[in-house]
Amino acid sequence: MRTILLFSAVSFFTACSASHSNVSTAPVDSVQVSPPAADHFAFGPGDVIDIKVWRQPDMDMQIVIAPDGAITYPLVGRIEVAGMTYPELVTRIETELQTYYTDPSVAVNIVEVSNQKVFVLGEVNNPSVLQIENELSVLEALTRTGGISNDANTENVLLIRGGLEEPTLYTVDVQGILAGDMSQNAMLQRGDILMVPTSTIVEVERFFRRVSGILSPVVSGSATYRNINGQGAQSAPTP
Repeated sequence: MRTILLFSAVSFFTACSASHSNVSTAPVDSVQVSPPAADHFAFGPGDVIDIKVWRQPDMDMQIVIAPDGAITYPLVGRIEVAGMTYPELVTRIETELQTYYTDPSVAVNIVEVSNQKVFVLGEVNNPSVLQIENELSVLEALTRTGGISNDANTENVLLIRGGLEEPTLYTVDVQGILAGDMSQNAMLQRGDILMVPTSTIVEVERFFRRVSGILSPVVSGSATYRNINGQGAQSAPTP
């Protein structure tokens, strides 16, 4: 059901962007937010992982993460893997195995990525749902969707992260990336929504609220703006 709602929202937003209707033309807002720092890869349902324990070959196995995001591992039992990073999963298994082995050393390898999708919408030539196969940066995602259109606002591309309950919103300066500022070239994560606004939308905070309203109820709950100076966060008003 959420998938149907998401694609309905995508279609609606794309149509709105193309027509440039109901667009804010207010002066440029002072709100500026920075792209997130790179995080570790997070596991998701359908991903295939290979777990090995040093000098314990009977514990080596390849596992597909179940649709509910969990795996079952010998001596450990059920582990809710979805959303965990590589270091978190390794630490969890090593901690559980300390009951049975002395100083267990665990390695987890990603064999296949199955459910690591991101959405690239708005003023791109081919709005798409992309699969993260290894790492996927903002610039690569925009390239894979045919590049940005001539009507795009390249200084305030929106990155929506954090799932459907309490998304965090960032702006990414793609123009800065093209000029050599790789700090803006954030690595995307499962569930990210990259929204390229039209150049006639110049008030960032107002457009944040508009996007939240269009994607609702797919992206529901309160949004949080991350300040570029790192001095905390501010909750967004309800659209």
